[in-house]
Amino acid sequence: MTAPTFDAGRSCPARLPSVAASLVLCLAAVGVIAFGARPVSAADDPVGALVRVRLPITGADDQTMQGVLKRAADKVVRQAADEGAGRPTLILQFDNRAAGESEFERCLSLARFLLRDMTGVKTVAYVPQTVTGHAVLVALACEEIAMAPEAELGDAAAGEDPARPIEPGMAAVYQEVAAARRNVPAAVAQGMIDRRLEVLQVEDETGVDFILSSQLDELKEQRQIVETQILSAAGAPLLLSGREARELGFAKYLVNSGSLARVLGLPERAAQEDQTTLADWKPAIIELDGELTERRLSQIKKLLGSELEQGGANWICLRINSGGGRMDRCVELAATLAELNKDDVRTVAYVPVEASGGAALVALACDQLVMHPSATLGGGLTIAKPEGGADNRKPPPPGAPQPGPPRFGGPPRGPGPAEEAQPNQLSPDQLAAALAGVRGPLAENTNHGWSLLAAMIDPGETLHVYTSRETGRQALFNDAELAEQPNSDQWRQGEQLSGPDAVLTLDAVEAEKLGVAFAVVEDYDGLKQLYGFDADPPVAKPNWALELVEALANPWLAGLLLVIGFGGVYLELNAPGLGVGGFVASVAFLLFFWSHFLSGTAEWLEVLLFVVGLFFILMEAFVLPGFGIFGLGGMAMVLASLVLVSQTFIIPKTQGQLVELRESVTLVVMSMLGCLVAAFAFRRYLPHAPGVNRMMLAPADEVELAELEHRESFADYAHLVGQAGVAATNLIPSGKAEFGGELLDVIADGQVIDRGEAIVVTKAKGSRVLVQKKR
Repeated sequence: MTAPTFDAGRSCPARLPSVAASLVLCLAAVGVIAFGARPVSAADDPVGALVRVRLPITGADDQTMQGVLKRAADKVVRQAADEGAGRPTLILQFDNRAAGESEFERCLSLARFLLRDMTGVKTVAYVPQTVTGHAVLVALACEEIAMAPEAELGDAAAGEDPARPIEPGMAAVYQEVAAARRNVPAAVAQGMIDRRLEVLQVEDETGVDFILSSQLDELKEQRQIVETQILSAAGAPLLLSGREARELGFAKYLVNSGSLARVLGLPERAAQEDQTTLADWKPAIIELDGELTERRLSQIKKLLGSELEQGGANWICLRINSGGGRMDRCVELAATLAELNKDDVRTVAYVPVEASGGAALVALACDQLVMHPSATLGGGLTIAKPEGGADNRKPPPPGAPQPGPPRFGGPPRGPGPAEEAQPNQLSPDQLAAALAGVRGPLAENTNHGWSLLAAMIDPGETLHVYTSRETGRQALFNDAELAEQPNSDQWRQGEQLSGPDAVLTLDAVEAEKLGVAFAVVEDYDGLKQLYGFDADPPVAKPNWALELVEALANPWLAGLLLVIGFGGVYLELNAPGLGVGGFVASVAFLLFFWSHFLSGTAEWLEVLLFVVGLFFILMEAFVLPGFGIFGLGGMAMVLASLVLVSQTFIIPKTQGQLVELRESVTLVVMSMLGCLVAAFAFRRYLPHAPGVNRMMLAPADEVELAELEHRESFADYAHLVGQAGVAATNLIPSGKAEFGGELLDVIADGQVIDRGEAIVVTKAKGSRVLVQKKR
């Protein structure tokens, strides 16, 4: 039997394919074992989300945050499962929203929730700003910590009474949380909550450790100490900056000007707050289309109140397509939106086309601004020059280059005569009043600096983009607001956005880039997707009562109500007893004041002025002889009430209020003229109208007047002096009385005499008979 021969030159090429196939099969088997037979694809991108923890944590904030965290965690876990990704990341960004320190019980509840219920996600505490108080406990309860270089973390006892020792149970909680997460050593956590403790950094043959000074002797017996340093002295708060925490190994990530998502190895969208998980949104939309008139302002404010109080809405969107209107109205609406409690309602401004003039302030007053890619924010305003056409701005020095148009501010005004007044043209006084409102409560309650708001309405504001040299954060300031910053020298000036000859105008892309706009969406469906709405949110509409109130508050209808009311009073005075005239007058005046009450322009002062003034007039006419102080004073009170009921101020202080006062006075004057015309028509035509003539005391005709004059010219009632009789009508002061079966016209002498009372004649001259009560 011959042994087989091996020909290397021929056998190797023939065997290579089989060897390669075997290697591929082996690698495939290893891959199946290692990766569980799941094919590797681009879908393995990491998944994450960001949730803002707004400090301080008080009241029911822990329960609210637990709901937000649960919704966000459930969403990223489902997303990771669908995409085949690994364990998702949940970022907790700590933001200081107001002064004050967090409550221990609330923070303990939230920390336990993170330890117990957030096991399905990796929690990362991001500290971009200094965090003190018991909110530190929440940060320590996260698996990892990321900090900005200058941000500080520690001094957990900031909200506690320094004169009282820390409770042992409170210190034990910090120690347990630190031991569970191992972000910081237990001794460091104890030093953060108890200022009395001294924390040491010791180095021995095994490495670096952190202990309390009380543990040093025991450690020396066990190990050889190489070096000892004081990390925090007794009596001083333990507060670590981001750089220090990173060097010591407490903070895993140091976030400079770079992206937080990039540092954590996540896609950019993971570092943006997911609006769909923040709350169970109950949405409502309010339209602001066209000019913001007084009626529309009142309507929007009422719709806001009804949606919040009755509808239970916690997400309100103002869909704005407006060039503004009168600036004081726009500032008032913006202040109303800015003052809404951000914990109860989220306000969103959606601008599909434009929000210019004062409407830009309304948009910026909302919590978030969402724009269509082709929409614009700002612009559309000019400032009227003073009388004489002279510009009130200081000209540039001779030889200085003329400023060109700002990049985003539109073309500057060219020289020439004073411009004619336009709908969105402000006088210097109106601009000053608007800027005062902007720098007051409006800027304090919005997410933007006052210089940005001012640049939207003042062509004189020069706005620049500034970048922080420490954190890389961008902000928009003018020179005045920059000087107000704590570290103004740490800001590096960038490009100019506006000024000095045109108001700021931003397109959607630039607004989003600068952080002015929260998001840019392609259409209305994009807005719904951004907040997780499957159906169209309901549009708030005024109900029939609000429509009726607004219609009755219309100047023309309000004037008509006054004419009807005073006409009813005239009819009542000319009719025996209480009748239709009094009823019509009461209803007309009731509707007039009721509509203005609900419109917000009337209060009890106006009602009291009207009622008391009308009472004085009637008392002067029927009780007191002549027409003196009560009559004139009552008429002045009635006119003042009718003027004040149509406006929201007493003494005008601005140009807009002067215009409103002129409109109110015009309404009252026109109503009085209408009342005179109605009185003339009633006196001339109603006594002869069928049916109505029975309701009125018809005037005597010419024959009766001639006969009465002839009879009175020969009348002599001197013989009645001292004679007793009975009042046939109420004598207030004039009326009729009966003397021996004869009915005569008499006048009560300085008093009111009721019908049926005994009277006696005191004086008689011609046909004039004076009587008084019989004693």
